[in-house]
Amino acid sequence: MDLRQLQRWDPDALDGLGTVLDRHAEELERIGAQITGRFGGRWSGIAHAAAERRIGDVAEQIARRSDAYRGVSRCATRCAPRLRALRAELDDATRWARERALTVRDDGTVTAGPAPGADLHRSEAQARIRAVLDRAEALDRWAAADLGRTVYDPAARPLGFGGVRAAPAPTAAVPPAGAAAAEVAAWWAGLDDGERTWIVTSAPELIGNLDGVPAAVRDRANRAQLAAERRRLEAVAARLQAQLDAAPLGGLASNADAGLTQTRNKIAALDALGVTLVRPARQLLNLDLSGREAMAAVAVGDVDTADHVTVFTPGAGSTVQGNLAGYDSRMAALKDEAERQLQAAGRGAESVAAVTWLNYQVPQWGWGLARTESSPVSDLAAVRAAPRLAGFLDGLHAERDPHVTAVGHSYGALATGLALQQGGGVDAAVFLGAPGIGTDDVAELGVPPGAAYLVEADRDPVGDLGTFDGDPSFLDGVTQLSSDAGPDAAGRPRLGSTGHSEYLNDGTMSLYNVAAVAGGLTDRVVR
Repeated sequence: MDLRQLQRWDPDALDGLGTVLDRHAEELERIGAQITGRFGGRWSGIAHAAAERRIGDVAEQIARRSDAYRGVSRCATRCAPRLRALRAELDDATRWARERALTVRDDGTVTAGPAPGADLHRSEAQARIRAVLDRAEALDRWAAADLGRTVYDPAARPLGFGGVRAAPAPTAAVPPAGAAAAEVAAWWAGLDDGERTWIVTSAPELIGNLDGVPAAVRDRANRAQLAAERRRLEAVAARLQAQLDAAPLGGLASNADAGLTQTRNKIAALDALGVTLVRPARQLLNLDLSGREAMAAVAVGDVDTADHVTVFTPGAGSTVQGNLAGYDSRMAALKDEAERQLQAAGRGAESVAAVTWLNYQVPQWGWGLARTESSPVSDLAAVRAAPRLAGFLDGLHAERDPHVTAVGHSYGALATGLALQQGGGVDAAVFLGAPGIGTDDVAELGVPPGAAYLVEADRDPVGDLGTFDGDPSFLDGVTQLSSDAGPDAAGRPRLGSTGHSEYLNDGTMSLYNVAAVAGGLTDRVVR
């Protein structure tokens, strides 16, 4: 990177590019919305099914193209203000040098004349200009990496670039999204304190979602982005609202209303995160606003030091804005119950952490039924979630070896089962009200023999569906645990669970059993 290259970068052009691409994305989304559900029950049969599949494929391709446009737009509009700041810094540095009779060359080198003190001034000017060019090179690398993710992985989160350079940038490139947790952990371990400080303060977006980075670091990195993400989303919402206000009939012929709804939902998700993260001992382990719904993962307890870590994956209909705070409260109750049982077993020194993992595009009822990738009756959302969850579970073992339990409820049981088949080795798995776990062979889950558990409450219709590779109640190797009212292993009375949504309610037998498994106290479970 030299002065001429930096001076040729045009931040106004980047802003304009973002506007144009957003407009194209909105048009694609409008077209995608128009081509779905066109037959209205007026056609049936094999040909109809084939046509629906083909139209669904086209709609999905359009959605991906739209996401790619928006990804490039976000990258461009995030680069623009940083580029303006770099240009201003460069102008100040070169002006300072010229006022002291120094010459700044196009390659960034500074030469001095014979004036007294010229060498001292030259060294300072050279350092200032080199620092600006270093940050410009880092911005260029980040933009290239971000655009690469936009092309090859539309679900990848658009990243940002921090402000002032506080320490040397890492000499080794940040591992890409999707890198093996062990590779990421080795990279992080190889950084010195200055490099770690630089990446956390200057580019937190690069590491907040990297499995293999310590949880405390991910928490700091993800929290650092919350305010900027809110400002960005509020600006998007204001722009979309202005488009609707200016459109004929209030934008009835526009897709801006759908975009505005998605944006407001993400702002509401940030509100929910704010409510949850002010609670004691919380860690924000994932933050991803690139999809149609916000994605996040929040832990209660210290994931870096806990002896036992539980990862809970909720099911269809769950959203960050609507359900995170409630699920987090249930994870806190699970943590407390597991620690009480450990205390009673004479193992009170052992600690527990519990994670609410909503880091996937959870299928939605209602509007979600119209899109294959959003439908609870399709396994596509779980297939896409599986590698993300498997990577997260792998990350828990990247630096140490805690006792890990994967818990999946409803559609989350399917996502959990598929993730375990891709790695993500755990010590135990508990499936709650599962419509299937993605296999009819428990050995494919990779859990130790006897460590796959199922809880199915009375009057839970979902648990008997067997939609995804059969009803797990009938699988060899699955241990069924009680959800009925009665005494636990210590003789303490527990409440029963009924229906599909009470499995983790405080005081229930089902919560007691999940906590026993989570604490590695399987001799205390009630069957």
